Amino acid sequence: MSARGAAAGAMLAGGGLLVAAGVRARRPLSPADRIAPYVATRAGSRPLRSGADATTLERILGPSLRDGVERLQSMLGGSAALEARLVAAGRSPDDVTAFRLSQLAWSVTAVLVTAGALVLLVAGGRVGSPGAAVAMLALAGVAGAVLRDRALTQEVRRRREAIRVGLPSVADLLALAVGSGESPMAALDRVGRVARGPLAAECRRACDDTVSGVPFVDALDALARRVDVPAVRRFVDGVVIAVQRGTPLADVLRAQAGDARADLHRTLLETAGRKELQMLMPVVFLVLPTVVLVALYPAVAALGALSP
Repeated sequence: MSARGAAAGAMLAGGGLLVAAGVRARRPLSPADRIAPYVATRAGSRPLRSGADATTLERILGPSLRDGVERLQSMLGGSAALEARLVAAGRSPDDVTAFRLSQLAWSVTAVLVTAGALVLLVAGGRVGSPGAAVAMLALAGVAGAVLRDRALTQEVRRRREAIRVGLPSVADLLALAVGSGESPMAALDRVGRVARGPLAAECRRACDDTVSGVPFVDALDALARRVDVPAVRRFVDGVVIAVQRGTPLADVLRAQAGDARADLHRTLLETAGRKELQMLMPVVFLVLPTVVLVALYPAVAALGALSP
């Protein structure tokens, strides 16, 4: 009888969930949801689909996921800073919703993993306080969101470092192309097609902006804003001033390449200095105390043997 009661309770719970999902999926669509299938989105953005082409799972979970993303957005603040970080990471600024959704997924995953661990601990009789379990679940959810944000920060840092490393090569290629008689626009387009890396991709994007009607100087300024690297900003400012004042661009580009190499060399020396200090830490706090203990141990042992 108990098994039949459990089965009946499970069937009622499943039926209730299906009814609730059906009612939520059939609620009136907002104007944004109605026009979403007919609006072309930018490449790289991954909005939640809605309408006749959406799958059943997306139709059921889509509204709940949007509500969760909106709540997470309201708790974490505005999206302007996040858009700037996404652009610095090489993504589209329209990916804010997708990033918040990934943060929500990381939080839910962390909560589920923590809940599974708590179930095992409760089964073993090691956790008895419900308040501690709730606190651990809340911390797991926060940790998931923070770890996803940390992953984006590491991605931005790696991309900026790759741009700083590739700047001297790009400057040399631009100087070579301009010195051979090409215009700045043609030289930038050639470098974008020949070179590889995130800076070359930004050069191709600047060329696309220029072809679409944006002035060349404004396209370079937008490139510097997207990258947000001081060395690239100085390089772009030098090129813009040379173009506006009619200065020989090849000489300016060679000088900019030399400055970029000097800045990279200085950064490497600073990094080597910090690593050297970090390498001294185990020597000072581990090796030297061990040497002192080994040197003093025979004398301490002899004194202990002589004492009555």
